[in-house]
Amino acid sequence: MSATLALRDTLSMRVQPAAAVGSFLLDARPVPDCAALAPDWPAIPGGLPAAGEGGVRCLQGERWQAVGLFDLVEGDPRELDAVLDGGGWQRWRGRFAFAAQRRDGGEWLAVTDHFNTLPMYYAVEQDQLLLCNRLGPLLRAPWCQRRPDPEALFHYLNFACVPAPHTIVPEVRRLPPAGVLRWRGGAPSVERWWRPAYAEDLDGEDGQRAGELRERIVATVQRYRPGSEASWGCFLSGGTDSSSITSILARQHAGASVHSYSIGFAEADYNELDFAREAARACGAEGHFGSIDEAETLAVLPRLVELYDQPFGNASAVPTLACAAMAARDGRNVLLAGDGGDEIFGGNERYAKDRLMQAWYRLPAPLRGLGRWVGRSLGGGRQRFLNRIDNFTRRASLPNPDRFYTDDAFASEHFDALLGDALRAQLQPGLSLGWMRETYSACSASAELHRLMALDLELAIAQNDLVKVDGACRHAGVGARFPYLDPDLVEYAGRLPARFKLRGGEKRYLFKQAMAGILPPMILQKRKQGFGLPVAVWIRDNPGFREMLTDLLLSERSRARGWFQPAFVERLLERHLAGAWDHAPELWQMAVLELWMRRHLDA
Repeated sequence: MSATLALRDTLSMRVQPAAAVGSFLLDARPVPDCAALAPDWPAIPGGLPAAGEGGVRCLQGERWQAVGLFDLVEGDPRELDAVLDGGGWQRWRGRFAFAAQRRDGGEWLAVTDHFNTLPMYYAVEQDQLLLCNRLGPLLRAPWCQRRPDPEALFHYLNFACVPAPHTIVPEVRRLPPAGVLRWRGGAPSVERWWRPAYAEDLDGEDGQRAGELRERIVATVQRYRPGSEASWGCFLSGGTDSSSITSILARQHAGASVHSYSIGFAEADYNELDFAREAARACGAEGHFGSIDEAETLAVLPRLVELYDQPFGNASAVPTLACAAMAARDGRNVLLAGDGGDEIFGGNERYAKDRLMQAWYRLPAPLRGLGRWVGRSLGGGRQRFLNRIDNFTRRASLPNPDRFYTDDAFASEHFDALLGDALRAQLQPGLSLGWMRETYSACSASAELHRLMALDLELAIAQNDLVKVDGACRHAGVGARFPYLDPDLVEYAGRLPARFKLRGGEKRYLFKQAMAGILPPMILQKRKQGFGLPVAVWIRDNPGFREMLTDLLLSERSRARGWFQPAFVERLLERHLAGAWDHAPELWQMAVLELWMRRHLDA
């Protein structure tokens, strides 16, 4: 079966959703009217004024009643009163998002899990509160004007997503990771009940620590193995994270097959199917492989925006959906994913680059100034190598998190040239950097590497990658589990000093030692590629793909919004085609934004 067929079919097929796939809406108004906000959802029987669908659970206690989604590997939500009175959800492991009401006083509570793997939105107007795990119904609230929030637009253009607590509209907010909302007929209070910790107190000999880490990883992955009642599989990109999870589970029960799902591309620089096949072969998994191309992506792009509550500009959503679609057609209802491994074991390429930039930043100021002058002199033309020198000297002259932010600063760096007059007048160039600085300062780690890893767990994982996986899997009716985001494993990794993650230029130093014998050398030694879509190649080499982007970004409808200056968009395309820089991520983000607006907010 081809992945192309699976991807097209999954956008229209009806599925039986997994346990943690579904939607719920709670209305705390004196006269609830959920049907007006979600007319297609059947009412959930019970004491709560709620509407819902899919795997939503209603729970009743003597003091509390709750509605939510739960896929727990530890903990029991049926112990409702004890959990809510004592904050017992903090000891749960797995995925959860729920809202609850105290029977005697009308107090409301809403909680998201450690990494916000399931979202929770809320809207408040005077004494009225709406809670929902989907944005769409809240857009129908009578006080929601369905106009985009300029700050949310700006964050999206920088981060490719809208980070909590913001949403695309100002009247609705989203709970952060490990967020708890409390409300009693007035303004809501929102707090964080957990953050990753970095004690850095487990030093010692490499071999001993590698053995301990191996035991921790194996035990954690095995704990996240779905029960016998589930039909499950694994995402398998061919990278070390997904390959290690697949390998550990395949070796756990030698007589039981583990099914893996992989997507590749005709473009060699983006294709990792050879690594995925080797990982599946080495551990005895039953691999399922497919590929997608630019024609397939063009066909599904207009409907891709239906998968996500908000504009979402990560192009790897397309292969993620293809994997989930293949699994759904095979009857799988849960997929295990490797998200989080880079951010707790030190595998992100940016960490090694930042160490080089940090060395540059520590040079005497006159030397840095001279290097920056050389960089500016060389950059700005059509030679990509010279532009990279300019980019390096510019970024390396900044402290963190400003330096780290330059990977996500498209709208900030081109503030005057990119944005239209009306939108620019409502914003400041440092807005998204301010969000990143605040997140960076919330981490108590002493090592610079750990502060960057904590920042990535918040932005790259909770606000981006998990949104991607949840949206794709939810649409296909497939649940997802994330063993490497188990809070106990995250806490243990935080106790390991930074030298165990990045040593010299070697990333994942201790993890690679721990996985020796579990992963084949070909996987352990491979260069990291990620799960990207070859948009950069398709824009350059495929006229149809390029024309689609141009028609979207320079259409009369897009120009009428006044958000972007058309001449700058044209210049981005020209520079990309000339090879001066890779502007595919920005062009894709703006195209997805235009499509999302047409589908969800335009009349």
